[in-house]
Order: sequence, then C-alpha cells, then structure tokens
Amino acid sequence: MPKTWALTFMINEEEAPTGRPAGALAWAGLANLYYWIDRENGIGGFWATQIFPFADPTSVVGFLDLETAVYDHVVAGVPA
Repeated sequence: MPKTWALTFMINEEEAPTGRPAGALAWAGLANLYYWIDRENGIGGFWATQIFPFADPTSVVGFLDLETAVYDHVVAGVPA
C-alpha cells in the first residue's frame, strides 16, 4: 500500500484492505504495538502485545483482524 510520512505518523495514501481510508494515520512499536487514527470517521484503534520479534505474524494478523472488524461493524454498520 502506498504511504507517506508525517512528522510522527505513517499516512496511507490509499484505502487499506481492512477498510482504513486514505489519509488515516498509523504507527507501530517494537513489541508489536499497533495503532491507527482515522480522522475521517472519528475512530482509532490500538493493538498491544509484548511479543518479539517485531512484525510477528500472529500479532500482525490479530491487528489486521481487529481493524477489519472495526470497519465492518462500526463504520459499515454490519450487524455482529
């Protein structure tokens, strides 16, 4: 996914497969801490683990599943 950088965040330039819109802000921390800020929809999310190495496949999938669920249920209004 194309991205650019601001002073403190990564900015995705296209809609993410999870539903996060273009222009949303995101960042990640060493122990698989991930968050995003979606100013367009007024929401954000945070996924926190204490797992190494960075980008542990299980942690990444968990974060992507969380983000997808937020956009499926909160933004798109899909019933639970």
